[in-house]
Amino acid sequence: MKIHMVGIGGIGMSALALHWLLNGEEVTGSNIEVNDRTDYLKNLGIDVRIGHSEEFLSDDVDEVVVTRAVGQDNPEVIKAKKLGIPVSARDESLREVVKGLHPSFAVTGTDGKTTTTAMIYHALKKLGGDPYAFLGGIHPDLEHGNYSRGEKGVVFELDESVPTFSSYVIDHLIITNARGDHLESYGDKRRYVKSFVDLVSNVKGVVVTFADDEITSVLGNVTFGVGKGDFKFLERRVLGRLQSFTFEDPSGVLHSAELIVPGFHNCLNALAVIALLSTIGYDVDDVAGSLKDFQSVYRRFTISFSSDVERIFVLDDYAHTPEEVENLIKTVREVFPKEKIVAIFQPHRYSRTLRENGKLARSVLGADDIYITEIYGAFEKKLGISSRMIVDELLELGRSAKFIENLDEFTDSLEIKDNTVYLFIGAGDIIYYSGKFVDRLKNSQIVRS
Repeated sequence: MKIHMVGIGGIGMSALALHWLLNGEEVTGSNIEVNDRTDYLKNLGIDVRIGHSEEFLSDDVDEVVVTRAVGQDNPEVIKAKKLGIPVSARDESLREVVKGLHPSFAVTGTDGKTTTTAMIYHALKKLGGDPYAFLGGIHPDLEHGNYSRGEKGVVFELDESVPTFSSYVIDHLIITNARGDHLESYGDKRRYVKSFVDLVSNVKGVVVTFADDEITSVLGNVTFGVGKGDFKFLERRVLGRLQSFTFEDPSGVLHSAELIVPGFHNCLNALAVIALLSTIGYDVDDVAGSLKDFQSVYRRFTISFSSDVERIFVLDDYAHTPEEVENLIKTVREVFPKEKIVAIFQPHRYSRTLRENGKLARSVLGADDIYITEIYGAFEKKLGISSRMIVDELLELGRSAKFIENLDEFTDSLEIKDNTVYLFIGAGDIIYYSGKFVDRLKNSQIVRS
């Protein structure tokens, strides 16, 4: 079978491309720009073209798979339809791939999907399993970063940004939370809630939900929460980037877990995994112990630069919802209690920025210096708004903030100070400018340990 992928460089699309390639299919693709995934796929022998043209689609292709960023006016899509070649969306294709792999473990929800998915995979591997894995990020456990070929079962991240996610049939599911982050895709909250209900009705085994979540807590047959639920989070101890916590299982027995990834939110991610795997038969302490050496997913509290002498650090994080951004800054404050925090935040999507109505401004209040870039629109229309509104909201809250018009100029001129954490936040291309700033630091006269 020959498959052509339009938008092959996306994190989800490239994982599918790897799956098909490594399972004997012929794969070609196109992407609007070069990135690390397109380079990786090319190195494995996939013909990846940059840009979009009908010439990139050969007449003998059996199926075309597209990312959501690709519209019906794409020349490759237009040609496929003229030739009668089936065109499928990425989420539809992933659904067909995973439905034949058992047992299947999926993670969905607004916050924490990628990390929780990676934690399940890590735990299963440590406990003797060997599942396939599809991840919405890059993690060192996975052979190809966002994909691993396995022997039995599958662990995958289930994107809830479109209603079709409710059509998946899954063996076991974790719903981290549901904060209505993609309501623009649903039209109203009622349809959004119903999609989670419909998804749960398709789950054959265990459904784990967050007991503190307003929308999905009642949907689980197993719950975890802070002081409530079947698995109760009790106490937490923090020592720099390390942390430990205690929890109570459904029988009332106390247990402890240790993590080398920081942040209270990661304790909850770990507890969700412990709840799921111990419920299906794994020993609860074995599961907790398997997570002791779990490492962060790339762009989740990634320290890109450190100078322990001058105490200068650069951190990259994919956080883009208000809750994620607020939790991130709290975590940075825990790990670096004596350093100044300079937050450079790139809002992601016009619809989210408009919908959150002040929450994004409040989410960065924990930083000392605040810089706001223009919105990274992904594939959305501009909706007539600018992230200057976030700066204005911060000023109304009594905090000074600066709007960044030109990120290239900003990274070239941002003042370098000792005892400072430079925190680059966002799901867009902010990582590129963080890299430029890191290069500048490395080329400076700073003595690094």
